[in-house]
Amino acid sequence: MAELKKGDKVSLTSGGYVTIDKELGRGGQGIVYLVDLNGEKKALKWYLNAPDDKFYKNLEHNIMSGAPSAAFLWPEYLTRKEKGSYGYVMKLRPQNYFEFGNFLLAKKSFRSYTAMLAAAMKICNGFMMLHRCGYSYQDLNDGNFFIDPNTGDVLICDNDNVMPQGEKAGIMGKARYMAPEIVAGGIPDKYSDRFSLSVILFMLFYANHPFEGAKVVACPCMTETFEKKFYGTEAVFIYDPADKSNLPVRGIHQNVIRRWPAFPAKLRETFVQEFSQEKLKNPNTRMIESLWEKLIAGIRDSLVRCPHCGEETFTEESQKCMDCGKDIDTSRRLKIGSRSVNLTKGTKVYIDNDNIPDAEVVAHPNDSTKLLLKNMSNSNWTAETPSGKIKVVEPNNMMPVNPGIKITFSNTHKGEFIQETNN
Repeated sequence: MAELKKGDKVSLTSGGYVTIDKELGRGGQGIVYLVDLNGEKKALKWYLNAPDDKFYKNLEHNIMSGAPSAAFLWPEYLTRKEKGSYGYVMKLRPQNYFEFGNFLLAKKSFRSYTAMLAAAMKICNGFMMLHRCGYSYQDLNDGNFFIDPNTGDVLICDNDNVMPQGEKAGIMGKARYMAPEIVAGGIPDKYSDRFSLSVILFMLFYANHPFEGAKVVACPCMTETFEKKFYGTEAVFIYDPADKSNLPVRGIHQNVIRRWPAFPAKLRETFVQEFSQEKLKNPNTRMIESLWEKLIAGIRDSLVRCPHCGEETFTEESQKCMDCGKDIDTSRRLKIGSRSVNLTKGTKVYIDNDNIPDAEVVAHPNDSTKLLLKNMSNSNWTAETPSGKIKVVEPNNMMPVNPGIKITFSNTHKGEFIQETNN
């Protein structure tokens, strides 16, 4: 295949063409170029070795069907077969988004736990929508995500390997991210995607691979045989309670050793279950994306701003700040269905369990011991006091956080302020 150069024109199947500006990067499959399409800057992925006709037709089908959600940098235009190959055009990645690998190497870090949790939820939601559309991703790995460290917004790239459920793209994924049954030669599907998703989430939270512990450290050279062993036939979770042979090694796996106890127990317990030998061998029992979203949203409900130092801290297991060590009053809470959201000054509240905060807790201007809830949504709330008085809380207005006050946020979401004793 001849590489493209500045000024080259590549025809599109839909008519027209793109003009090559410059190379943006390259990988094992191809080269990504900055191109001009009718005055708009886009990205063109041009294959080094043109995949077969089936791959080409699948790309064409995916472009016609459209992206499962806005999280995907989905193929938008397909080029004609020319110059010895072909490619597809997609949107450019904004400059404030960085490769997931940068976070793993500590070149970039999340601005807050809120941003980290938002990224996790966005990834889960993206793959839930992908699977609902009847696709499987096939090649899920750390190179598939661009993340905004300030907001946690995620863009999912390299979507050319996406295939209908039960079909195989013909391009092998990375062993470190493939489910054991795929390492052994199986056909990728939504169940293997869910395994890969669990690996990605673990690495996002703990910055360590879930199967890379003492066994991998002791490996003299990572050959294909050892890859199949460590990530396939003999995979052992680094915190498997029944098998201590692959524990993290101090001085090497410092990230996970430090972070493992920092996050809430429910997250640790879920990873222990997801990477258990039972689930490794029974793909259809793996956790679905919507349950991951629900779990992560619940963890976010226990995340508060420390009133002493202003840092974020989890309060599921301890009422002491992880940063300054001082006690935090978590007695004031908002019940929304089965959820119990801790309320401290500066804490954001997510009524719909999405990534857009609907409310913020602020201190009363005349009494810092009293809290107010500010309506950050675009809708009116209706508040009812224990005595039956009704008040409408408009956007940007506030209401007191007093036990017994009931709030109707929408037709589907209602809440009540409660006072509990700290554990």
